Amino acid sequence: MTAQPVTPAPAPDAPRSATQDEPTPRPAPLGRRAAVVCLTVGAVLNLGEALLNRAGGQSSSVAETLDAWADRPTLAAVGLVVGTIGVPFLLLGLVAMAQLFRPRMPRLGATAMILAFVGGLGFLGIHAVSIYDAAAVDQPDRAAMVALIEDAQSSALAILILAPFLLGMVGSVLLTSIGYLRTRVVPVWIPVVLLAFLVLDFGAFSTGPVDPHWLFVAASFGVAVTVARRTDRQWWTGRTPDAATR
Repeated sequence: MTAQPVTPAPAPDAPRSATQDEPTPRPAPLGRRAAVVCLTVGAVLNLGEALLNRAGGQSSSVAETLDAWADRPTLAAVGLVVGTIGVPFLLLGLVAMAQLFRPRMPRLGATAMILAFVGGLGFLGIHAVSIYDAAAVDQPDRAAMVALIEDAQSSALAILILAPFLLGMVGSVLLTSIGYLRTRVVPVWIPVVLLAFLVLDFGAFSTGPVDPHWLFVAASFGVAVTVARRTDRQWWTGRTPDAATR
């Protein structure tokens, strides 16, 4: 009986060492082409609403806003319609943004998606309240309507609408920016622009005649281009085009 050479068995973790950094496939809530549409349409309609509100003279003062709506009722109505239609696209666009890094950072991506839904519902609530406010323009007692709206804006119901919007939208964009900076699934300028948008749009800063929503449009279009360049399989699995060629 002769001794046979023993070949050492491969280490259990050896086959995984080359792929341990690979993303874990996470089913996307929407298709790649739908994501591109939502990213672009949502950002454009959101910008359109902001520009129409500026042109219509809307301000933080209830009395001045009602006066501006009374002077330009068509412009005010178009702004409300454009903004309301844009909310679902904006919500799904934020979900698409989070999908890009969710296979690599599942918890952060899922949280960003949930916050996007919360913020979208809050944004719809804000538009519903704005439609109610616009109806006050035709009331004969303007002073009484201004007092009524101001009281409503400081009520608990208004906080229940505003809080989800702020928490959801700001939180989703912030987490998405962090996810992009850590995973580098998009060019680095995109999360930088998103963070600048958050500071300028939600901070107490005067941007003059330039609306900060232009920054969100630029970032959304950048993400849309990134998504469009991927295949359907890459969109679903989270692998980048560069990783697919290795």
